[in-house]
Amino acid sequence: MSGAFAGSRALGSHALGLRALGVGILYNEAVSTLLKAEPGMVDFLSIMPDLFWTDHGTGAEKNRFVELDSWTEFLDWAVGRMPVVAHSIGLSLGSAAFDDDDYVEQLADWHRRYGFLWHSDHLSFAQVRSASGHEQHAGMAVPLPYDFEVLDMVAGRIRALRPKLPSPFLIENAVTYLRFADEDMSEPEFLNALVRQSGCFILLDLHNLHTNARNHGFDALDFLRRLDLAAVMEVHIAGGGEIAGMYTDSHSGACPEPVWALLEEVLPRAPNLKGVTFEFHDSYFPVFGAAGVHAELARAKSIWSRHRGP
Repeated sequence: MSGAFAGSRALGSHALGLRALGVGILYNEAVSTLLKAEPGMVDFLSIMPDLFWTDHGTGAEKNRFVELDSWTEFLDWAVGRMPVVAHSIGLSLGSAAFDDDDYVEQLADWHRRYGFLWHSDHLSFAQVRSASGHEQHAGMAVPLPYDFEVLDMVAGRIRALRPKLPSPFLIENAVTYLRFADEDMSEPEFLNALVRQSGCFILLDLHNLHTNARNHGFDALDFLRRLDLAAVMEVHIAGGGEIAGMYTDSHSGACPEPVWALLEEVLPRAPNLKGVTFEFHDSYFPVFGAAGVHAELARAKSIWSRHRGP
């Protein structure tokens, strides 16, 4: 077992007993129609819990989290038919000063309610504090510099969070459209150290990696060689597109060929991988269509079966 992952095994060894699931899909409104017609098209479902309720904010006098009935009705239907994992967007782990105990308790309540096999969030931040001292949402996932101080802060937050969410916790590598100068370490070094210090696992988003490699001019395969793939529990795949000379992580349809090549590289080298999740944005579904979704899932399942068995 490689050094980075070995350092976290005592904290996350229960996760190693999870069975491998196969190929799943990230929920959106188009997915609900597809899955109700054919539940067996995926091996598991990933959801963003934040999209299943309206959050009235930390200042709400009562009923801060108001669930969306049609969405939770679908989730109630799904959990009886397939494994479900959670992929949140609201922890803002990289914010310099942000704690939201009510939000964490809401996530923990949904864990108890729906039995998520694991939970993930992003190596980024979205909550920022204005000059007046008010918390504001940036409206996007803002990347972090790979510095020792940031590492200690994020690792500490994950260590404090993990007992409250009764399942393995995964952190997703971020897509970045800018680079920070004079960072203390590379992204793979940062992720490896975060695994050691926090006991988390990695959600390796291959389209994020492809996007960063293309925009910043580095070798994605070299990134994989330096990352501790034994810590990878989930992989994301998706498509994107070019806008004004920059390649974007738009989740706009079919995966590009370099992402499939990266998946072929990762699957035989990630012994603790439990699932591959296909993502697409529902705004592209009228163009992409059910046939497009089926084709991506079928290709992912073929690659999974070839490397991991049925």
